[in-house]
Amino acid sequence: MKKYSWIWFFFLVGFSLVSSVAFTHAQGSAHSSKLSGEQAVLFSEISEELMCQCGCNLVLGQCGHVNCPSAVPMREKIEEMILAQKTKTEVMGYFLNEYTFRGKGPFGKAILSQPGTKGFDLMAWVLPFILFAVFSVVLFVVVKRATRVSKALEHDDPAPTPSSDVDRRIEEDLKKLE
Repeated sequence: MKKYSWIWFFFLVGFSLVSSVAFTHAQGSAHSSKLSGEQAVLFSEISEELMCQCGCNLVLGQCGHVNCPSAVPMREKIEEMILAQKTKTEVMGYFLNEYTFRGKGPFGKAILSQPGTKGFDLMAWVLPFILFAVFSVVLFVVVKRATRVSKALEHDDPAPTPSSDVDRRIEEDLKKLE
């Protein structure tokens, strides 16, 4: 049972990561009743890909601040563009290249809720898994060495007993000293 404890540990860590990501994506976003079914879906997709700029560090679709100075205008702009028959690419392009908030912007890729999957942005997806694997291997090696050393200390042979010839010589030397 002891050798399977690491497997259970990694299983539980993986399960908790997957469930937290699934919970985050299960929540919806706020939009007005002006949007039809397909438009509402497009609104939700876009608002999940953009970050609110008020400083709350939430995805635009998740920001629940009442009268948020960033989320409300962003959502209104998305609705306006969707009602004007703009595509998702056009809306995202506007927020990447033209959107400003409180005199700051355009924000570029910083406004996106997740990095892209091409070029250098791919490192943001791959690097955590590589670091986790390296850390796991290092931890495994350290634990293996520590248990090997402790087992070696437990099973050390006692000091060898001197032979009878050595015992006899010691006794003779002790008698001479008396």
